[in-house]
Amino acid sequence: MNMDGKIMWKTGREPLFDKGSMILADGLLLATDGKTKLFLIEPSPEGFKPLASAEMFKAPETTNPDPMASRFGGSTQNWGPLALAGGKLLMRDQSRLICVKIAK
Repeated sequence: MNMDGKIMWKTGREPLFDKGSMILADGLLLATDGKTKLFLIEPSPEGFKPLASAEMFKAPETTNPDPMASRFGGSTQNWGPLALAGGKLLMRDQSRLICVKIAK
């Protein structure tokens, strides 16, 4: 969106950022897709410019999956806000909190 609220572009369904969290750091966006991936994005009014992505949350292997979690998108949902301090990014899903060192 621009400063007037006009939508400049959309990613569509891949990647879908409807439930994920974003944070601006050193002029770049760190964003989750709300599921398993973290993206490093160059902000641009021209369109989606991903620089890198990584799978951060792998679904735990279990013989008894949580039926409630599967109803709402699985156990790797990470809708919580991101936190960045001292070059370390904190992210959480439904059962884990992870700390990722972010290097320039």
